[in-house]
Amino acid sequence: MEEKIKALLVQARPGPFDALRLALEEQSMEIRTAQNCGEAALALWSDRPPHLVFTEVQLADGNWADLLTLAAKASAPVNVIVVAPLVDVSFYVQAIERGAFDFIVPPLAAPELLHVVRIAADNALARRRELAPAAPAAGIRRRRAAAGRSRERTRRGRHRRLKPSSQPHRGRRLIAASLGLDTEEELREE
Repeated sequence: MEEKIKALLVQARPGPFDALRLALEEQSMEIRTAQNCGEAALALWSDRPPHLVFTEVQLADGNWADLLTLAAKASAPVNVIVVAPLVDVSFYVQAIERGAFDFIVPPLAAPELLHVVRIAADNALARRRELAPAAPAAGIRRRRAAAGRSRERTRRGRHRRLKPSSQPHRGRRLIAASLGLDTEEELREE
């Protein structure tokens, strides 16, 4: 099952992202909104942060650069797209160098917007997959158990294989000795 893409629209005043919102809804994305960096931080630092963030240049309590800093601290990779009112090449370069995924200027034609969204969403999903822990296959666990092998964690976090014990009752002897009993029979009696 493919993960549903979530987008966060961060806009200081209502209205500027209406066309963007409609285009994202047509793509069956889950959309949330925030009016400032504080609200955006709550969404970004949640257990399930959005994949994409679209932000205005200037917000009530910060700006696009502050939002990039917040997104960098999110619990999963997030791509930030800066939505600027005017084309400014030096601002575009600055935004990309600071970590923005892209820089767009409305109004965008639907194919251009969908291309930017698709590339950004695919990138966020790929980065999240890279960070996800790989679950070991059940077959591998069963084969290890059948072979009588187990794994032990070493001090550095690496695993080493333990060979099956050649003395099947060695564990009982260790337990008996730790309890101060002389023989296995005394252990069985208790």
